[in-house]
Amino acid sequence: MFFNLINQAIEVKNPDRGVSAIEIELVMENCESGQVNVTDIMLQGGTISTIWAGHPSETRWSLDG
Repeated sequence: MFFNLINQAIEVKNPDRGVSAIEIELVMENCESGQVNVTDIMLQGGTISTIWAGHPSETRWSLDG
């Protein structure tokens, strides 16, 4: 099994109005067999997508023992 990191920007039709709802559809096409496992979906505002980073409380530090 291998993982692919995919970043996709979604354009808002009218950015002055904001976003009231989001609907996500995952589609797998042109395959005869196999499976797809979606592990995480992250949505964030802004024009630049960034990679996931853990919260500092989730990071084990050398002083934690």
